[in-house]
Amino acid sequence: MKRILWIVYMLCIMAFNAKAQSFVRGADISWCTEMESNGVHFYNAKGEQRDIFALMKELGMTAIRLRVWVDPDGYGYGPWCDKADVLAKAKRAKNEGLDVMIDFHYSDTFADPANQNVPNAWKDMTTDEVKQALANHTTEVLQALKEEGVTPKWVQVGNETNSGMVFPFGKIDWAKTGTARFTDYVGLSNAGYDAVKSIFPDSYVIIHLGGADKAQWFFPDFKAAGGKFDMIGLSHYPTASEWNSTSSDATYSNINAAKYVQQAISQFGVPVMICETGFDVSKPNLGQKVMIDLFNRMKAISQCAGIFYWEPETNGVWKPAYYEKSDWNAYGMGAFTADGRPTKALDAFGGKTVADESQYPAYLNVYDKSGQNILAVLHPVEGKDGIYAGQLNATEGWLNFKVVDSENNVWYGSDPLDKTKLSSASDQWNLWIDGSKTGVYDITVDLVNMNWTHVYNETATAGIVAPLSESTSHAQWFDLSGREITAPVKGQLYIVKQGAKVEKRIE
Repeated sequence: MKRILWIVYMLCIMAFNAKAQSFVRGADISWCTEMESNGVHFYNAKGEQRDIFALMKELGMTAIRLRVWVDPDGYGYGPWCDKADVLAKAKRAKNEGLDVMIDFHYSDTFADPANQNVPNAWKDMTTDEVKQALANHTTEVLQALKEEGVTPKWVQVGNETNSGMVFPFGKIDWAKTGTARFTDYVGLSNAGYDAVKSIFPDSYVIIHLGGADKAQWFFPDFKAAGGKFDMIGLSHYPTASEWNSTSSDATYSNINAAKYVQQAISQFGVPVMICETGFDVSKPNLGQKVMIDLFNRMKAISQCAGIFYWEPETNGVWKPAYYEKSDWNAYGMGAFTADGRPTKALDAFGGKTVADESQYPAYLNVYDKSGQNILAVLHPVEGKDGIYAGQLNATEGWLNFKVVDSENNVWYGSDPLDKTKLSSASDQWNLWIDGSKTGVYDITVDLVNMNWTHVYNETATAGIVAPLSESTSHAQWFDLSGREITAPVKGQLYIVKQGAKVEKRIE
């Protein structure tokens, strides 16, 4: 009898674990090869360098989402997120045992509810020709993945298609009523659906909308117009002011997002995936609480398929070259520090279900005296709440700087009466290295006793190196997986970076 009870018990445990593991924990890290080509490295919480795909798995991710653009290089963005780049990243994900989601934007650049720009190569086509081009693009990318042994578990036919796709050919016509509004869009969307199924009949095809509250008004007419889909994808970006709001008007509330997801599942009879989420990178403690809350709510819904964090590997400082050229701000909803370590905002993806309640920030940034550039990051000392340590590369004598709690926007300098004491008062002085000796210093900051120390490190060689300009930097060669190559092979295709210029080149 005991043996039978034990077997039943173990079967229950196995069933529970299978259900728990079925909830997808994913990340869209499409920027990673561009970041790697810029010299960005990634580390785990201990400061050990990791391949970004291996690190995502280490953090608890089970899947990777990758966006696909038609001709980003011709558009002026660079050789990123085209077929070759996506293929290289998908192979790296597969090699780590991670499932893959492919996200077709059907554009040369980002597609979202307000921007669904037709690829330049399709501009002068007829609607039927665009439909065929869309199908060809879909099958071409997916066939290339198939030939490399990569089978995507999910495929998005369009990205945040609230207003349609491939404008003007597939734009939803709001001047019309009911299903007539969706006719052109559904024609293109179904061409993508059929193309996916022709290569991977078992892959889930996702129709993705920006906003957790959008499915209820979108899908009745889309479905009635003949639109095909296997899963609904939603974006949900909670905010610091609304994430735990109970107001029915709070669009960015986790409570409301869970309600919308449950309604969509009940109304349309398909699973729902949170394909994009994220939170303010400068508030990792709150981010941890928000993401754990989101996970707890979504995992309680039986047909919620999972959650993907959008570009967690970014830090609020790094910018793509195209952003620099366009004078855009850096993306501010990643989940890494400026020195390439994951923040607590990703703890939910590793299975954490209860948030920390520390009164101290998750890390501290060291800014130069202008307050514009991060020189170093100080991390908590294990077992010593409120105490932080790190290394600062002093590239000039008597280096001036400030220590910043970015989460609470508190800037620490020194007390005018005692330079070893920290102060956040308006009459504070900058902190400074007490001497002309350049090199690496070990910095310790104690927010419990409000003091700091610096000690010259005789052996360290670490430090942040200022980026070189195109005219003074040497060319760096990378394979299509983003790994730097010291000896390029003639006849092979590489990505070459020299200063801010990035291009594909055959050696």
